[in-house]
Amino acid sequence: MGEIQYEIQNIVVTGKLAPSLNLLEINEKVSGSVYEPGKFPALRIKKFGVGFLLYSSGNFVCSGARSVDEAREKVNNLVQILRDNGIDVQVPKIAVRNIVVSVDLQRNLRLHELAYAIPDSEYDPEAFPGMKLHRGSMRILVFRTGKAVIPGLRTIEEIENTIGWLNRTLDEAEKQIETFKKPRF
Repeated sequence: MGEIQYEIQNIVVTGKLAPSLNLLEINEKVSGSVYEPGKFPALRIKKFGVGFLLYSSGNFVCSGARSVDEAREKVNNLVQILRDNGIDVQVPKIAVRNIVVSVDLQRNLRLHELAYAIPDSEYDPEAFPGMKLHRGSMRILVFRTGKAVIPGLRTIEEIENTIGWLNRTLDEAEKQIETFKKPRF
């Protein structure tokens, strides 16, 4: 089996555009923005294939990009739109808060048996079709097809370390399963 491939599905970045933002003014000036202060404290903007949340504190969240460079580009696009509408904002430093990756482990998995062999795992196919593995505060979703979804990552190194851990954990559990006693009838 070769190198396990993964694909970044979503990156969430945060930053600060200004010392404060007048969300009512932005909502009036920027088309497609939604601000419902009684329901949600942030102004929402969906543009360029990503979603933004802007807060009166000047902070923002951007989700939906598939790379840090793409997220940076989308944030720069937002800055330009705000500036074009007379809103005084800076190009922010962005911080990666969450990376969600999908992985193809290139094998079918026997989830009932694996859940029995792996501590800190959950599998209830009536409630959810995947097995949940816990690694610290992270919950990894693993499916019978060998596909997995890993949220809560922040760096490429963390992605690769987590995929390595997942593969080793499944390998060890599969070896353990092979040693289970078969009932004699």
